[in-house]
Amino acid sequence: MEVLYKLLAIIFIFLSCASEIVVPKILSLPPTKKSSPDLVEKTIFSMGLMTEYEIWEFLRGSPNETLVLDNIGLPDSVWRSENDSTKFLYYFVDKIQDYNIIEINSFSNKVTGFEWD
Repeated sequence: MEVLYKLLAIIFIFLSCASEIVVPKILSLPPTKKSSPDLVEKTIFSMGLMTEYEIWEFLRGSPNETLVLDNIGLPDSVWRSENDSTKFLYYFVDKIQDYNIIEINSFSNKVTGFEWD
């Protein structure tokens, strides 16, 4: 019986010293124009009040995802990288018939890269 108590004490000490269990954060993707048409609103970009250069300067400042959605609007499609570290927001620009991409870090929610023509 004494051996059982010693074993339980060792197990208790071992488990109490173990590192904290990290639960992975569930990463959410922003809605798209198609998935949430009721959320589509006029933005500075959609009203044509931002030039391509102003968009480039805005994105170069690494704004957070909320600012991007407020100023540019909902993306046409969204993808996540294989390791979930990056969200890719795709915007179709009708004028040039091309997609532009904004890369957002999934953990900091800040712009980490973009390709805007």
